[in-house]
This record gives sequence, C-alpha cells and structure tokens, in this order.
Amino acid sequence: MIRMRTKREIENELTSLRKQLDTLSQAKASEKTAMESHKNQDAETGSQMFSLLKYMIEENKKTTLVLRQMLDKIENLEAELNEPVAEEQLIEEKREQPERQQKQLAVSPIDARIMQFIQLSEHSMACAEDIRKGMGYKGKNAACARLNRLYKMGLIERFQLGHKVYYKYDAGKATNVLIVSPPQ
Repeated sequence: MIRMRTKREIENELTSLRKQLDTLSQAKASEKTAMESHKNQDAETGSQMFSLLKYMIEENKKTTLVLRQMLDKIENLEAELNEPVAEEQLIEEKREQPERQQKQLAVSPIDARIMQFIQLSEHSMACAEDIRKGMGYKGKNAACARLNRLYKMGLIERFQLGHKVYYKYDAGKATNVLIVSPPQ
C-alpha cells in the first residue's frame, strides 16, 4: 500500500529542496568567479588552464544532473500537492488522529422516534410531510421545526429534491455522538 503524504510533509520537502537549489546556485556562482580569477592570472600555463576547464566541465555536468533530478522531484511534489485529496487519504488521516471524546446529545423521545421513522422509511429518507403523517401532527410546521433542529445538531442530513426537502439519518456521521433519550 502506498503511503500518502500530508500537505505539510510535502511542503517541508519542497522547502528543503529549494534550499538545496539555492546552495547549488551559490556554489555555481563561486565556481564561476574562481574560474574568472584563474583566467586573469598570468602565471598559469596552457595545460593548467586545460585541466581546470576539464574539471569545471565535469563538475558542471554533475551539478546539472543533480539540478535536473531536484527539479523533477519538485515538479512531482507540487503536482502531488495540487491533486485533489482522495477519500481514502481522508479516511487514513482520520484514523491517524487521536480519537475524540464521545459527544453526548440529549434528544427528546419524539426526536428519537423521528430519527427511527426516517431510518425505517422506504429509502431511509423522509420529508416533513412524511413525518407529519407518521407522527400524527396536524400541520407541517412542527415536523419542519424538529427536522431542522436535528439537522443543526448534526444528527441527520438534508437534501433538496425538486421542491421537497428530504432528511436522512446517517449513522456513520454520528459515530462520535451518543444519543441519549430519557426513559419513557
């Protein structure tokens, strides 16, 4: 399994590579000045100049190769950094995070029955009209208010399909929530 790196790890590696590039650039500049100073000295012979040039060419090839590898690595890291985050990576990061304390939410027996009604409905979804009929309310307002409160608590999800708003209970979304309903 390929380990996905976090954005911070990629950014740290990019910073490190950029520092190495700066160091190489400075070394290249100092080599150039050294070569110019050697050219200016009258005491050097042609063979010394030739060996110095040969050495400089070899070092230039090595430096160019290192720079090319570093630039390729930087491009790959930047591409990885700009990729959309996969769901698998998000799941993996959530596993790595320390588990949070379980949050307790007190819900009324009616709210618990509404969530149960939603779970047991045909597509595990219900609209305010379905809740009104199932709970025996006279109007839709009470059902809408309860559904909106459950949605704001994060216990159910909301979807708009056409002119109707449907609500769905997602047990996976409420994994860190302990729903406490008083005894009836």
